[in-house]
Amino acid sequence: MKADLRIYVKDYLRNKNLKIQLTRVPFASSRQFWVRMNGEPWPKSGHPVSLTRLMTALSKSLVKSR
Repeated sequence: MKADLRIYVKDYLRNKNLKIQLTRVPFASSRQFWVRMNGEPWPKSGHPVSLTRLMTALSKSLVKSR
């Protein structure tokens, strides 16, 4: 399945890249996506998540790493 949206995040302090691919859930009318981070499903259970949950997790991980 082709990704609907791709996001790339570069962490210069740790010299790491994060590639996020979002694919819309075809059977739901809500705004949820299947997420793959660096080629692996996120969360590990593989269920669809909203953009709000994804961005919250990203911001928490960036704040926690500093």
